[in-house]
Amino acid sequence: MLSFKTDVRVRVFRAQLVPVFAAACEWSAQHGVDVQVASVNDPAPNRVADSLHPFDLAVDCDPVNDRPDDRQSLADYFRRVLPAGYDVVFESNHVHVEWDTHRPPLMMRPA
Repeated sequence: MLSFKTDVRVRVFRAQLVPVFAAACEWSAQHGVDVQVASVNDPAPNRVADSLHPFDLAVDCDPVNDRPDDRQSLADYFRRVLPAGYDVVFESNHVHVEWDTHRPPLMMRPA
């Protein structure tokens, strides 16, 4: 199941969000682990300057059980099933997915 934190907001529901939400639902059904959307277009004090969240082109997801192995599995699944143009970043506490055709396909940030 896919759920949303109570403070998540989507200003413009862009078509690029649909494959991310669909893939999160598919992964959740396959693994029996709920996925929570933690952020789309939400203010965050530590957001990087070039983030695509303010443009409704980025999603932060996390398995509800918060297990690092499940987070890694979700990130790997996104990388495998999302079309070209989506960047997947395995953050220390969530998986960040964004639509950006001008960036490399994978970035890893240290925990």
